[in-house]
Amino acid sequence: MKKAKREDEGNNSRISNLPKDILHRILYFHSQEDAARTSLLSKSWRYVWCTRPNLDFSDNNFKGNKNNFLSVVDKTLQLYRDQNLCLMEFHLSISLTYNWDSTSVPFLEKWIPLLAIMGVKEFRFSIFSNHGFRMMRNLPSVVYKAESLNFLRLERCNLVQYIPENIPFVRLQVLRLQTVSIEQEIFDKIISSCPLLTTMWFQECKGLTTIKLETKLHKHLKHFTFISNDRYIEEKRCIEIDIPTLETIKINGSKIRVNIRKFGNLKSLTLKRVEIYSNNSIEQSHQLLIDDAPNMEYFYYSGTLIPSISSAPNCRESYLKLFIWDDDDDVEDSQSWFPRLSKLLQALRGSEISLNIFHHSVENMPYVRHDVDNNKAVAMEKLRLSSDHVRSFMPLLNGLFCICRPRNVDPKWLEVGPEYKESERKELSEFWFEIQEMRVSGNREIWKEDLEDLTVESFDSRRKIWHPFLHATRLSEESAFFPDFGRMRLRLKWRESL
Repeated sequence: MKKAKREDEGNNSRISNLPKDILHRILYFHSQEDAARTSLLSKSWRYVWCTRPNLDFSDNNFKGNKNNFLSVVDKTLQLYRDQNLCLMEFHLSISLTYNWDSTSVPFLEKWIPLLAIMGVKEFRFSIFSNHGFRMMRNLPSVVYKAESLNFLRLERCNLVQYIPENIPFVRLQVLRLQTVSIEQEIFDKIISSCPLLTTMWFQECKGLTTIKLETKLHKHLKHFTFISNDRYIEEKRCIEIDIPTLETIKINGSKIRVNIRKFGNLKSLTLKRVEIYSNNSIEQSHQLLIDDAPNMEYFYYSGTLIPSISSAPNCRESYLKLFIWDDDDDVEDSQSWFPRLSKLLQALRGSEISLNIFHHSVENMPYVRHDVDNNKAVAMEKLRLSSDHVRSFMPLLNGLFCICRPRNVDPKWLEVGPEYKESERKELSEFWFEIQEMRVSGNREIWKEDLEDLTVESFDSRRKIWHPFLHATRLSEESAFFPDFGRMRLRLKWRESL
């Protein structure tokens, strides 16, 4: 016991005797709170945390005592200033309150110029508020003068007031605006003042309509995110992309206009609830979205129109979510639906594809053209079909099996529930019977010979496993028996040559 205690004391002594810059490096990877706890280790550790070259303060760690938080930050910065200590990084997270202007602003007006004098290389600033748009507070103008700012995150604050003529954000690399109110003119002025931006993140920004990503302004930009969960896409909202060096793009709820076709560095592309327009066009486009994305590893798309990607040889994961709505006038679109989908799947065939199709239309059924079999059908793990209309499933499956080979098919009826009528349940039963007969009634010339086996499976919620279901003829012969259709799927086996 005593020997072990002496060994522990010896190890602690050896660490404590390390040069101060190494001790600072050890504390660099700890939070401010954990770093402060090291003062209890020994006398030699008592003040090490007070002189490390990085500070990270958040008022969340002060249990609502805002005055104590402001006092601690102020005294710490003053200590660094008075002793001429090196401060490389300063991270500050602060929440807005009703008395924000009267308590916090004077401290910010003191701290921000002080950081510039001390030569801070990285200044990360996050402002949060628990209030909605109506209660948002104005961003203090002194923030716009923070020349040493490297990372700026603003959440639930107002950026519509007057801002300085010159914004010295010459070091800013990350700009994140979430649930803010901002005028378009002010937004344009801010991003044009940040030549080193590598990351833009904009989420639920009120007043923001147009974002132009141009190489001449943001040649270092690598990551772009725009998220809007409004039910309808605003008419004026549009994102124009003209930067070929982007590595990640995530857009949710906007029109987009892509002015270039080759993305040599793109690794991840997420497009959800978007309307795609070609250059100088006022109508949605089926033209090529991307000609070449040799390094793209992840692709997510959700929308009504099928985009086109010519080449993505290294894509590992693709998630497609397509919607079909009533559109009686677009007959040509219905006829080209399967060929366009086939072309997209061919470009993504090297990845693990998950295809989800939501069919909400009786009249608008994609037309199966027999020329889609020019390309080899694409293998995929899962195909999910969701529909309001049971009778649309068989034509859809027939067409999809012409262009892809799913191992699992998960059919979902959007309005199936306990109150479902007996006639509709019988219709579902007939569907499952037809499924079992697909090898006989399917499109013989295109896919029938490739299907080796088809099994209907049901999910055992108690054992958490899928197992083969009874022969489908019982579903139509015994009207009193109706299974849980929401927990059934198809398991398919295709020829190995695929």
